[in-house]
Amino acid sequence: MREMWPDAFADILTRDAPLAPLTSIRIGGTARLLASPREADETGRLLRALRGVGLGHRVLGGGTNVLVSDGILDDVVIQPTAMDGFEVDGHCVRVGAGLGTPTLVARASSAGLAGVHVLAGVPGQVGGALAMNAGTRHGELAEVVERVLARDRDGDVLELDPGDLAFGYRHAAIPEGAVICGAVLRLRVADDVGELRRTVGRYLKEKNAAQPTRTWNFGCMFKNPPGDLTAGVLLDRAGMKGLARGGAVISPVHANFVENVDDAAAADVQWLLEQAEEQVWSRCAVRLEREVRVWAASPGVPQ
Repeated sequence: MREMWPDAFADILTRDAPLAPLTSIRIGGTARLLASPREADETGRLLRALRGVGLGHRVLGGGTNVLVSDGILDDVVIQPTAMDGFEVDGHCVRVGAGLGTPTLVARASSAGLAGVHVLAGVPGQVGGALAMNAGTRHGELAEVVERVLARDRDGDVLELDPGDLAFGYRHAAIPEGAVICGAVLRLRVADDVGELRRTVGRYLKEKNAAQPTRTWNFGCMFKNPPGDLTAGVLLDRAGMKGLARGGAVISPVHANFVENVDDAAAADVQWLLEQAEEQVWSRCAVRLEREVRVWAASPGVPQ
């Protein structure tokens, strides 16, 4: 049965799929199987099949905030990019997990709906943004979430409201093994659509000036710790800007970013992450918490 199960999903499976092109830092090994479900029910059937044959899975959205090892991943990698719907219903929008976060911001703004404009400049896809409660200094996604639509590890329907999700800073309580398929967001009608669009443009300009938005990177390495000093400031004070290993370098633009400048390996980035943690602790007495998830070449969600 384990050998035969993929036949039922042949049209959404890719064997021996390179993962580097699917990540924003362009680093990563190979997935033995990459699944691209097209809608929530298909996602549920896929999860039930994986559970039945004892295979683990991992979810890769837009490939941001993740460092994939250079080895082979035996887990099935699920990428919900095809679930990219956007439907307006009054003040609410129903969005698919695979919708790009920049597309969400642009479409909502064009529809005259405010709320997700605070995410202007945030890369990736809606599913990942929900899973980590993405945000900027202007606000976070949790402020507009009415309901998250998912499938649990057994493939069953899962609907989560803000109380279930227990949102926090870069955190949402998504059950282990669940795959987010979409969400309902409650927005508000903008008083002035032109001003809303100008605000989005201003936020994008700010982000482009302060962060390395035109290089291969996965976003922030670390969460901001409690207190007045951001992770970027602490990393800068610890002398991390420009530190390099192999083809990876801690950005000279913003010390909380690592860039792939010359065919970097995952091990190069991992070394930089560890050095950054050690130096900030040594020089600033602050323990930084990683924002990036590191995928080792080992089983993911146990079945």
